[in-house]
Amino acid sequence: MKDVYLDESVFPLRHPEEARLLGHFVRNLASWLDLCDPARSFETIVPHRASTCTVLINAIFALSSRHMSHIQKIESGGRAGREHGDPLSTLRYGNSCSVKLRPVLEYDETMSDGNMFAAAIILRVWEEMDVINTGKDYEGYMLSINHFVEKGGQLRDSCLIPGSLGAASFWVGLRQEIYVAVVTLREVRLRLVGSLVDPLRSFEATDDHTWANRAVLHCAEVLNFVHGPRSPDRWNELQRWNVLWEKSLPESYAPIFQEDGARYAFPAIWYRQSCHVIGVQHHLLAQLFILSSDNTEQWGYGAKIALRERIQRVVRKICGIGLGNQWTPPSVFTACMAISAFGDWFQDRRDQEEMMRLLIKTEQDHARPTESVREKMRKAWGWVSAGGNGEAVISYPG
Repeated sequence: MKDVYLDESVFPLRHPEEARLLGHFVRNLASWLDLCDPARSFETIVPHRASTCTVLINAIFALSSRHMSHIQKIESGGRAGREHGDPLSTLRYGNSCSVKLRPVLEYDETMSDGNMFAAAIILRVWEEMDVINTGKDYEGYMLSINHFVEKGGQLRDSCLIPGSLGAASFWVGLRQEIYVAVVTLREVRLRLVGSLVDPLRSFEATDDHTWANRAVLHCAEVLNFVHGPRSPDRWNELQRWNVLWEKSLPESYAPIFQEDGARYAFPAIWYRQSCHVIGVQHHLLAQLFILSSDNTEQWGYGAKIALRERIQRVVRKICGIGLGNQWTPPSVFTACMAISAFGDWFQDRRDQEEMMRLLIKTEQDHARPTESVREKMRKAWGWVSAGGNGEAVISYPG
């Protein structure tokens, strides 16, 4: 793979701009990806390997530049910063990755390269952020991730080995795919690699990060059930698994603080580790889809009201966890997922406004695009005029 790997390390970097971008990734963005990885592969392994891998280091530069450009734009009142968050630099680094990565995706050698897989994961986050500018998620790098998993898993020298960078990338890719599946209301298209997921189908004692990945896997399987062939037996199996996951949780998963939402729209729930946050949220997200996929058309009016109240309680809890653990930004990303899929179950104006604030804050603070979800909720809540001209009935930011 000519021009992809260098004979010597680029460290120390010669340009302060690039050093700042690398530092920003390590300090602020790698944690988004390392949620359920005790090795913190994107914080520790990826920067080291990027020193001799041009695709990987340019992916880091592109993501950091995109994120910093957005944050500086917010802080400067709409003017994009140019010191080390220049939008032109973002495109330059991103295009450099694309030019080098896409042509080599057809080679088996690439499909077994964990560094290339990790680069695709980073570029997918870059692509997600770019929706703020393009207005549409083209899912180009999501397709690349699917390609790595589908083809790479068939190779003898696969990078999808438990404990490897490829495995860490798989779990990030699965969470990225779940996000798309929830927001677009479709099945999870990433293949669930048996060597990685089968050991997680039990409730045997294990570390907290694995417990979180069990919940992520379960969420993916629930989405595939909801958007695929259904049967009462499978519904009962998923419901039972959802209940047992929570009952079997180790004591370490107990929140360090919890307060009901009597005074607020969402309860305050604080955790001490990001894997606890993401595990519980995905468990609750799966619970929402299990509840909503029950055969409610045969229920009476009272039962449907009870279901609505239960759905609302779970959504409030996911949002409360998101707002209470903003030190790990994916907590609010997951809250946005719950709002996208179940925000239309809420009629109370206070709930709606608090959800809208959460969506706006997520985009402003983290460059996570939420405009499509906000527009969807405006329509669902009747915040747009009946005349169809898109004029807001109320004045609300965003």
